[in-house]
Amino acid sequence: MKIGLIDVDGHNWPNLCLMKLSACHKAHGDDVEWWTPEGRYGRVYKSRVFTDTYSKDTITVDNAGEVIKGGTGYGPGPNLPDEVEHARPDYALYPQFSGTAYGFMTRGCPRNCALSEISDKAQLLTTSKLRRVYTCA
Repeated sequence: MKIGLIDVDGHNWPNLCLMKLSACHKAHGDDVEWWTPEGRYGRVYKSRVFTDTYSKDTITVDNAGEVIKGGTGYGPGPNLPDEVEHARPDYALYPQFSGTAYGFMTRGCPRNCALSEISDKAQLLTTSKLRRVYTCA
């Protein structure tokens, strides 16, 4: 299957969810790429962290069999399946950040930034040891 990825917030910061989805789909033999309006896709994932205050979702996808939206910017939703959540991220999606490892040591946020809704949706939880994040690079 051909998979398209859309980082609604832009490519300025790596989207860990899309990186993990990419890794899982590639492990199952799927072709994964950044979505383009010219392509044809079996499935497209749209992910965003921030709400319309920071990044409006103005992207219309009409070239995919299925579109899945996720992330705190879309509001509460289901968690990632364990296979995806614990996958080693596909760092090839963001070559400008090579040699860098990203991961969550905690989930949630202790701050109340006006443009973020994370603090409203999740309590601060420890989720990983530094060793797990560090060894994923």
